[in-house]
Amino acid sequence: MKRRTVLGVILATAAFAQVSMAQDKLVTVGTSIDSKPFDFMQDGKFMGFDQDLLAEIAKEAGFKYKVNAMDFGALIPALQTANIDLAISSIFMTDARKKVVDFSDVYYTSALGILVAADNATIKAGADLAGKGVASVTGAASTTWLKENVPTAKVTLFPQVTNMFMELQAGRADAVVYDYPFLAYYAQTEGNGKVKVIEKPVGDGIPVGIAFPKGSSLVAKTNEALKKIRADGRYDTIYKKWFGKVSG
Repeated sequence: MKRRTVLGVILATAAFAQVSMAQDKLVTVGTSIDSKPFDFMQDGKFMGFDQDLLAEIAKEAGFKYKVNAMDFGALIPALQTANIDLAISSIFMTDARKKVVDFSDVYYTSALGILVAADNATIKAGADLAGKGVASVTGAASTTWLKENVPTAKVTLFPQVTNMFMELQAGRADAVVYDYPFLAYYAQTEGNGKVKVIEKPVGDGIPVGIAFPKGSSLVAKTNEALKKIRADGRYDTIYKKWFGKVSG
């Protein structure tokens, strides 16, 4: 009888230790840091809308995490090989990505946009990109849109957002096609007076989610945390901080 009791205690202790280890496990996060105002580095710290939201999600879900800066095109492959536990970097929830990773509930709705030089008077819509030199980012949804809608565009892909902006300003590209919020933010800040964003987005609104390896237990925890953050007003506070007004 004593042996059974002792064995039961040992098993219970081992189970508790496993649960504790699981809870204490450091969650590895991948993000692309040249994506203002969503993800960027400032004074050695990860900043942006995504990073503020992630901090609240982690607090609500009860996990600790570390962020690894990565090229955007490396995020999905890193999830597929389980080198990271989640990726947050304004990732569009496309059908192709849903086949290889799991997503949280939608936390933002974005769209694609076109950025051109401030004095450009020939590109006013997506159709005007035909035959033009266009810069974008490897692995981004914009590459699919360009192939399907402007197949004659001469597309050059770069690993980072800053590269495509440099290509445009150097005159080696006629336009940049990428996520509208990034382009609008850049046009109002570093690119002010040098570039302009075409007012009307191209394509339809695209849902944005946090990505995880297939079958991750973090998906449910993240979704529950998102619901609470939206309900108590924290989401609106973060949104207003980075975009100036609460989403409708």
